[in-house]
Amino acid sequence: MARILFHTLVFPPDANSNAYVLADLARELKKYGHEITVLTTTPHYNITEAALKTQPMTPVRGRWLLRSSFEGIPCYHVRVPVVKGGMGTRIKTGLRFHTLGWLAVRGMDMHFDIVLSQTPPLSIGLLSAWIARRCSAKSVFIVQDIQPDSLMHQGKIKNPLFIRFLRALEHRAYRESDVVCSISEGLIDTLRTRVPSGTLLREIPNFVNTDLYRPLPRDNEFSKSYGLSSHFVVSYVGNLGNAQDFTPVIAAACQCADLPIKFLLAGGGIKYEALRAEAAQNGLTSIGLCGYQPRETTPWINASSDLCLVLLAPHVRSFSFPSKIYTLMACGKPILLYGHSEADVAQFVRKTGIGWVVPSGDINGFVAAVRRLYQNREELEICGKRAIAAVQERFTSQAVGQQYHELIEELTHRGKQEDAA
Repeated sequence: MARILFHTLVFPPDANSNAYVLADLARELKKYGHEITVLTTTPHYNITEAALKTQPMTPVRGRWLLRSSFEGIPCYHVRVPVVKGGMGTRIKTGLRFHTLGWLAVRGMDMHFDIVLSQTPPLSIGLLSAWIARRCSAKSVFIVQDIQPDSLMHQGKIKNPLFIRFLRALEHRAYRESDVVCSISEGLIDTLRTRVPSGTLLREIPNFVNTDLYRPLPRDNEFSKSYGLSSHFVVSYVGNLGNAQDFTPVIAAACQCADLPIKFLLAGGGIKYEALRAEAAQNGLTSIGLCGYQPRETTPWINASSDLCLVLLAPHVRSFSFPSKIYTLMACGKPILLYGHSEADVAQFVRKTGIGWVVPSGDINGFVAAVRRLYQNREELEICGKRAIAAVQERFTSQAVGQQYHELIEELTHRGKQEDAA
C-alpha cells in the first residue's frame, strides 16, 4: 500500500465543501490500507466549536505548526490568520502556507509515495509536485475549478501582468505534476488543451457520502423549528457569494406571494447581509435566511425541501462543477438550476434528467418553473428517484474511492518499474 500526503489548504476541523471532499476521500483510501498524512492550515474558513473540540490541535514546532488526528489520520496544521478577505489576504495566506508547509516537510523528514493536492489555490499543484520530487514520489493534482479562468470571469483579477503570471503558473503546475485529475467532462475538455502530453489527464468525479446524505422524512425537527411543514419549500444551501445569482429568488418571492411557498436560503457569504436587507425592504416574508449550518444539518434541510436550487452567476460556465449537485441527488431531491445554459453542470442536469435548467437572465422562466412545479408534485418525485439511482451507480464514495485507489496502484507500480530500470 502507498504512503500518501494530502496537501490541502483546507481540511477538517475547517468546514467547507473542499475540506469535506478530501476528508471523505481520505476515509476511503484508508480503507484500502493506504497510510494517509495531511498537511494543511489551521481552521480559517468556517470554524465551529464542535469541530474544534472533536479534533483538538497541539503544538509540534513552536507556535506555527500544530498536530491533530482526524479519525486516526495524522494532520499537520500550519498556523494562518483567522481572517477572511479579498484577493490580497488570500495570497498572503497561501504564501504563508506554502513556505511553512515546505519547511514542515523538510524539517520532519517525511517520505511519501504519492502527494495529492487540489485547487484552490492554483499554486498548490506546483508546490505539491516539488514535495513529491523531493520524496521520489508521484504527484496528483485535482482541479476542482480551473484557474485563473474562474477568477477572471468573476472580475476578481483584471491586471494583465498578473493574469500572465497566473497563466504561466498554471502551465508549470500541470507540467510538473505526474497526474492532473478533474471532476467533470466539461472541465476535462478544457484541460485537454492545457495539460502537456507528458502529464496524465484523468476524469474522476467528486462523490457524496451516502451515509450522511440520504433520503430522510419530510416532517422533521428542522422543518418544525423553521415552520416549513405546511409550505412548499424551495431551498438553497451553500455559499452566498459572487458565484451565485439570487435575483430570480427575489423575483419569485414577489410574484408567488399568492401561494404557500417558502424560499429558504441557508449559508453564509458576502451577499448574506444584502439579501437579508433586500428581503426586509420589500416585505418578503416568504424568504427565510438561516445562516451557515453545520454539515450534519444539511441533509435535514434537504429533506424539508420540495425543490432544491443551484444558482449560478452568468460567468460560471465550464470552469467549476458545484459539489452540492451530488448531495442533493443523494437526498433524492429534484434540482432547479439557474445559470448559463451551456455550463457543464447545466448539461449534466439535463443529461441525467434530475431536474430543470433555466438560462441566466430568464427571470420570468424561473418564476414560471417554480409555479408549475408547485402544481406538479409528481414530476418532483420522478426526478428525485432518478437522482438517487444515478448516485448509486456512479457517485458513491466507494465507487470514486476505487478509481483513486486504482490510480494510486498504477502510479506506485509504475514508480517501482522506473526504479528497477
